[in-house]
Amino acid sequence: MDTYLDKTLLDRGPADQGITGQPGSTKARIERAALKLFAARGVDGVSIKDIASACDISDGAMYRHFKSKESLAHTLFQAIHARLLGMLREKAAPDAGLEATVRTVVTAYCELAEQDPAAFAYHLTARNTVLARAGDGGADPSSLMAQRVAAAITAGEIPAGDPELKSAMALGVVLQAAEYRLYGRITTPLTNLIEVFTRSVLAVLRTEG
Repeated sequence: MDTYLDKTLLDRGPADQGITGQPGSTKARIERAALKLFAARGVDGVSIKDIASACDISDGAMYRHFKSKESLAHTLFQAIHARLLGMLREKAAPDAGLEATVRTVVTAYCELAEQDPAAFAYHLTARNTVLARAGDGGADPSSLMAQRVAAAITAGEIPAGDPELKSAMALGVVLQAAEYRLYGRITTPLTNLIEVFTRSVLAVLRTEG
């Protein structure tokens, strides 16, 4: 992974901007360094010493903020996950139609991918491993999509089917493209493709079977 990932994207976020730590704080610097390393190498490919070295602090200073690498990894993932959910809840009205909901979901993912590529890359690549180890799904933006899909099926807006399957297929339209973006295979900013993604997701949801 490290060989092909577009590291210029991972460097886009400010060095002193973390996820839960105050900007400019040691905790924020730790989080930013960890995000970039985790995104590029995976959690298993990074050590506490690697993270400490990347932000010019001692191993001991790391442990004053996070009790372990796994704790740091889980904290980062859950915070990013919750941030996505917050973006959706803020912009998706409870009574919004399917198309409006799809556009909101697509926009949230695209904006995070472009505004903070390291955070998005880590969220994308670590979802299964981090959640499996933690045993706690926490905030889950994909569940909001599945709930709206289920409501659309009940209302007869789209063909019947498994809401979770339809939701997974629909989100794959954006997430697979986002992965290609991280690896430099797509150079167009995802935020320029929001309408294309929205139409494509709706086409998937309207497919029979």
